[in-house]
Amino acid sequence: MARGNYIVCSYYGLGYFHESNFVALPLRHVRATVAVKDIGAQVKLTQTFGNDTQTPIEAVYAFPVPARAAVSGFVMIKEDGTRVVGVVQEKGEAKATYDVAVAQGKTASLMGQETPDVFQVSVGNIPMNEQVKIELTYSTELSEDEENDSIRFHLPVHIGARYGQSPSTLKSTGTATVGSVREIVSSPGSRDTSPFIELKISVEATAPISKVGCPSHTISTELGPDPELPNVKELPFSNYARVTLTSESVLEKDFVLTIKAAGLDAPRCMAELHPEHDTLAMALSFVPRFSLPDLKSEEFIFLVDRSGSMEGGRIAAASKALAIMLRSLPHMNTYFQIASFGSHADMLWPEGSRPYDQETLDDATRHVDGMRANYGGTEMRSALAMCFKYRKTDRPTSVFVLTDGDAWDLEGVYKEVKDAVAAAPSKAYLRVYCLGIGDSASTAMCEGIARVGNGTCMMVTEQESAITGKIARLLKAARTPLISDIKVDWGRPLPETTSTEAGDEDEYDIVESMAVEETKKESLNIFDESTDPTKVDTRPLPSPPKVVLPPPPAVQTSPATIQSLSPGVRLNVYVILKGKQVPKTVCLRGVTEDGSDIELPIPVTLSQLPVEDEGVPPALHALAARKIVQDFEDGRHDSMIKAGNESKFTEDSGLLKRTTKAHIVRLGKTYSIVSSHTSFVAVDESGQKYAGPPPLLAPTAGKHTGRRRLSIVGQARDQYVGCLPQKNVIRAKSVKSFNFTGSGWDDGAFEEKCQDRGQVSLQARGKVAVRKTQERGVPAAGAKEPLERNVFASSANNSQDPLETLAIAQAFDGGFSLKALQVIKVDEEKAKAALPDGLKVQIVATVFVMAFISKILNSIEDADEKAPWEAIFDKAKMYIEAGGHPVDDWIAKALKAL
Repeated sequence: MARGNYIVCSYYGLGYFHESNFVALPLRHVRATVAVKDIGAQVKLTQTFGNDTQTPIEAVYAFPVPARAAVSGFVMIKEDGTRVVGVVQEKGEAKATYDVAVAQGKTASLMGQETPDVFQVSVGNIPMNEQVKIELTYSTELSEDEENDSIRFHLPVHIGARYGQSPSTLKSTGTATVGSVREIVSSPGSRDTSPFIELKISVEATAPISKVGCPSHTISTELGPDPELPNVKELPFSNYARVTLTSESVLEKDFVLTIKAAGLDAPRCMAELHPEHDTLAMALSFVPRFSLPDLKSEEFIFLVDRSGSMEGGRIAAASKALAIMLRSLPHMNTYFQIASFGSHADMLWPEGSRPYDQETLDDATRHVDGMRANYGGTEMRSALAMCFKYRKTDRPTSVFVLTDGDAWDLEGVYKEVKDAVAAAPSKAYLRVYCLGIGDSASTAMCEGIARVGNGTCMMVTEQESAITGKIARLLKAARTPLISDIKVDWGRPLPETTSTEAGDEDEYDIVESMAVEETKKESLNIFDESTDPTKVDTRPLPSPPKVVLPPPPAVQTSPATIQSLSPGVRLNVYVILKGKQVPKTVCLRGVTEDGSDIELPIPVTLSQLPVEDEGVPPALHALAARKIVQDFEDGRHDSMIKAGNESKFTEDSGLLKRTTKAHIVRLGKTYSIVSSHTSFVAVDESGQKYAGPPPLLAPTAGKHTGRRRLSIVGQARDQYVGCLPQKNVIRAKSVKSFNFTGSGWDDGAFEEKCQDRGQVSLQARGKVAVRKTQERGVPAAGAKEPLERNVFASSANNSQDPLETLAIAQAFDGGFSLKALQVIKVDEEKAKAALPDGLKVQIVATVFVMAFISKILNSIEDADEKAPWEAIFDKAKMYIEAGGHPVDDWIAKALKAL
């Protein structure tokens, strides 16, 4: 909760209450085993916790999972090796099952979704002086990375500090007076000598792997398949790789792995037969490559998160990205605006967007230079509402949100975006894009904003230096006209619909138990002395009518409607079909804004991979079901649900919510996935029961308005933002933290780096003041600097990337000043001598930059790598051609001088 200008933090981790103190359960070991296959991954995460007390306890912990993942396996492993496999039940039912088991003295566990990227596990009746393992499995699709034919695997290890009201079911201490922490990582003598954290990743590609990188940590990489595989000699050696990472202490930031192999962007469609159900799941995926003329006119609004959680590297990364974006806008018929938000929101130009020209670009540049993370909280919804309110409605608008997404108000933000997109005029449509920034950025918030906003999301860490390619993809997507009516022909005829399926009968039956009996008519006594007119009816209200769903439809797809198709941005489409007939091909079709048809046939490959783990459903079915559930949660199926029953939904305002829940529960239970309405529960029925006094309980749910940091390995360190009382604080043991930096290997080269800086990361920290909210720092009138100010004074010096430096240095109209010659290392006098006399210095510089870029383009084969260079070149070419100059002739002369 907020106290004055401070924010008080609540505490999370696996632990319990003891004498009004939150005591963390020692975390003995963390192991993550990852199988990356083509463009997907399956993760098995095993965490070992110990109970060193003399009484059984109930413990709770929260952990992060990528929002796009499907959590489909949950096992509790007792110290004697007993494996208790979790089953999926409706959320309330699962909680009741867990509570009854704990009350009966049984060891039980419960796992539920609090937000799409935050899950919580409760473990009841952990025996004294024993340990328990929690093993969970999830599948996830992989996103595209900076380069073409590259993918990015992200393993979150922290749930960042989030602003606002956390879910009521998310357990915590609830108050700032409980902030103690006991030894979280066990002492060396209490566990074996194995590393605290083990990460093992096996990579399998359909073509030779050319690069494996890790921008977050130092890794050990070996090329080739696992020697223990039975058919290892038959496998193509260069299509496989193995990555390992071990650490004696907690990881301080999210783990990111990048993989490059030929054909990763190519269209493919994988099919999977379910071993139990009569269904076929398919996943279509590719990175589109096409070119359409840019929109003739457009408005760009950049909404920058300047809350306290953006302080440091995050606001620096946002400023850097924004500087590049501003110089990449079309210089004709473009309006733009910069908005900032935190506890409040404001705009650079309160009267509205302004035309894009050199003067407004200079104003915007000075504004970006003065940006600080000093706006307090993270009131994102109201900031979005402000942008939507003041947008132009005579042309399409693209809103770019630059944020770490650290706020709990997911539903409110989603609703704000969905309503604005739906209300936008057809000729002035609205799209919302997101650049997620930071190691622990919320994937649920960032990806969700783009998903419901018909836009695109890209994620970058604070340490990443090469972000220009991702920014180029975002802007290219925003400048591309809409492609409408996009559909997939799944390659086989659908079952004929019966009259019921066609809508002759209600699709959703509302069952109400109403006894109808013939009664004898009696006369009414209108003065019955036994009747008290002042008596209040205390009978309980009737329960809502039960929703009875028809059988699942023959075709269940996600996205329910494909809203966007953008060059350079991966498209994933999933389907669950009735029957097991596998088509040979599927076909993607659509129509461009000018009426041109598109058609892309894609061959289908049937997966032969067996289901290896007990209780874990087939990965493709789990992912498809998770995506369909996500569509229901986003309201994408509302019109389908209401079709033919509009009057019932009008009469019963809660019917839509109950029907949506029924669909989600059915999907979750059928395909064993956790969702907003389903949870895993595991109960040990082996007969061993605890019959002593009640166990020490985990923290109870409470209200929270502060910031909090959670870790995949329990709360290994206190990351307090605010003022925490020193009373009742038990210090953790000082443990050295390894700072891992560097990348993996590139084209066979591997370099191992590991620096032990002896940092103490397990201290409970006391008072950390939060700066008072300040108004944005914009230089006063009359204090203007030249545009090149920091482009060359800071950016060029701090970055060795000429692409980034030139992108920032380019003027709004595409031209360059003579200072750009410093970047391409050309002498000013030599440049002037190579071209006709009397030319403006800006023209000379621009021609030489174009010549420099043309040499680079000739050396690049990858289309996506060329894209950001071509954007700079094309804008510069328009600048030269506007003066009627012979561009090609002058570039040829400049090339001779280079």
